[in-house]
Amino acid sequence: MTHLVIGAGEVGTAVHAVLASAVPAQIRDTAPHSGHADVLHICIPYSSGFADTVHEYVETHGASLVVVHSTVPVGTCDSQGWVHSPVRGRHPHLEAGVRTFTKHFGGGRASEASEAFRAAGVGVRAHPSAAETEAGKLWELVQYGVQIRVQKAVYEWCAARGIPADAVYAEFADTYNSGFAELGYPHFVRPVLDDIPGPIGGHCVVPMSRLLDHPLSAIVQEGI
Repeated sequence: MTHLVIGAGEVGTAVHAVLASAVPAQIRDTAPHSGHADVLHICIPYSSGFADTVHEYVETHGASLVVVHSTVPVGTCDSQGWVHSPVRGRHPHLEAGVRTFTKHFGGGRASEASEAFRAAGVGVRAHPSAAETEAGKLWELVQYGVQIRVQKAVYEWCAARGIPADAVYAEFADTYNSGFAELGYPHFVRPVLDDIPGPIGGHCVVPMSRLLDHPLSAIVQEGI
């Protein structure tokens, strides 16, 4: 089967690099292109016209299987018969993330879509619906965003009262984590984030949290 990655940004180039190590795969930017492809890997940002755009690519390339690697709202892919498979990792070096993290695939053809990545040595897991992977990715981002907001709130609170924030946040968290790990409860360990002044940055956390309809996503977007 021939594979075509649509979108030559950080996500698309990482997905293509992994695919091309195991199967015939090409990559294109978002400009119109011709040529047949059996499988389309969609790596373009979500927008209100996302579904229509993907359908245009399907029609152009005659693909029978669509795998969406983009972060999208819950319900985007199941209704179209597409597979969803989110990408994890640290920008801009996402290839290492694709190769390292278990890559989840959701949808009726999830197992089939995962085979090319399995052949590339990636750990995969199939889910019966794309809603599971769409929600998993969004909640993963929102949880991280909330953790950042908590860290920032602690530092702001301490600064206003003249209390050393490193002791309140970092030292207490470090000893909390080591204590529970020693007691045999590693599932109680919590993140310890660096203090980075200013608003939440990056490509994903704030912009993508807007795709999840929940009060916690509002905390990520607007602060506490």
